[in-house]
Amino acid sequence: MFDLKRKLVAVVIGGFVSAGAFAQKKGDDRPPKPPNTVVVAPKNEKPPPSNNNQGDKKSGDKKGKN
Repeated sequence: MFDLKRKLVAVVIGGFVSAGAFAQKKGDDRPPKPPNTVVVAPKNEKPPPSNNNQGDKKSGDKKGKN
């Protein structure tokens, strides 16, 4: 009984695989892809300024500290 089920499952899987392979043979109607481009950062440019939301901290500023 288990041997029959195993053979039946193998035949069904083989049918799905072959049906999937033949389904892909249809004409390819997708538009062509543009060629790949590599974006390179320009050299010798300064990085953007830091986004510090803590304000300007000075060594002499002791606001809030006792």
